[in-house]
Amino acid sequence: MSAAKREIDVAIVGGGIAGLSVAQALAGTHRVRLFEREALLAAHASGRNAAIFRPLELDATSAALTRESLRVLGELLDPLPLRPSGLVLCAATRAALQPLAEVAARDVVQVEWLEGTALTERLPVLERGEVRHALWVPAGGVLDIHAVTSALTSAARNAGAELSTGTTVASIEVRDGCVQGVRLQDGTRLACGAVVLAAGAWSATLGAAIGAPLPLQPLRRHLVQLAVRAPLGPDHPVVWRVDDELYFRPETGGVLASPCDATAQEPQSEPPVERAELERLADKLARTAPSLAEGSVRSHWACLRTFAPDRELVVGPDPRVAGLYWLGGLGGRGMGVAIGAARALARALADPSQVAANATWVRENPMNPARFLA
Repeated sequence: MSAAKREIDVAIVGGGIAGLSVAQALAGTHRVRLFEREALLAAHASGRNAAIFRPLELDATSAALTRESLRVLGELLDPLPLRPSGLVLCAATRAALQPLAEVAARDVVQVEWLEGTALTERLPVLERGEVRHALWVPAGGVLDIHAVTSALTSAARNAGAELSTGTTVASIEVRDGCVQGVRLQDGTRLACGAVVLAAGAWSATLGAAIGAPLPLQPLRRHLVQLAVRAPLGPDHPVVWRVDDELYFRPETGGVLASPCDATAQEPQSEPPVERAELERLADKLARTAPSLAEGSVRSHWACLRTFAPDRELVVGPDPRVAGLYWLGGLGGRGMGVAIGAARALARALADPSQVAANATWVRENPMNPARFLA
């Protein structure tokens, strides 16, 4: 398939927040087609998560990428699709939170220490539990996933992107170390000069099939909707315990919670639910927010989060195959960082010669896929 016969410039594999974000970023300057294997967009990790906006993590990129994500969302939507309830990162000891406080100082993320009675007065739900220390992060909150998905979808289509649902990319066509196009499951071949892998748990398989493997691991996580005697108010902060990982937040008159489990899982549309994880959640709640542990389960489900070994994102060109780009490893923070990461990828794709020539970008960019290659 020659360049002269290309139907599109960029094929994007994956129709979650990541794929939609890069489609929206590129559509004004490139002929873009996005392929989503499910009948609906944002059907997997993007649609089955807790929608938590967490601007403070123990990594090198979250603070900057969440700021960029909010900037882009501000261009697309007014008001922002963010309920600014705040985020409480908490633990039984101050030492467990100190690394996060240091990252906050480094990356200029506003935080406030809450300890002892000041913490339980602010969050009575933590009374009788083990937690004694917390960092209050006022920029945190809960995103409206439907609004974000709808805005990105409309903006991408209005800019000329074609979004194809119910369409599976079976393989990537490569010749002489360069991307030539994609082959769909029905046998259709489409020529293009670049492919963006934004398919979450399925990206690694497509990359490995063309000799570009990366160590991306899908991990299963459970979410549980609880009915509780005393529901949290709609503006109650998101609470995330970091030393014995657990999070919870208000949701439609109840509580949405997760034991933050992370079990290796092969990619599949409906990951199995394990009863043991519901019991683990009850145990963690009993030690953190005892009143919530008495709640009953309304519903529960499992979803997949994909991580790189170092827990950093994987964003940028693959040095082994010209025209192959990665937008993955978003783990459990995709809702906050995906849009910002997509903008970084779009800049790299728009002018790959600048990326190749910029030794500092290649060497110092913590998201660079080349960091896993010998």
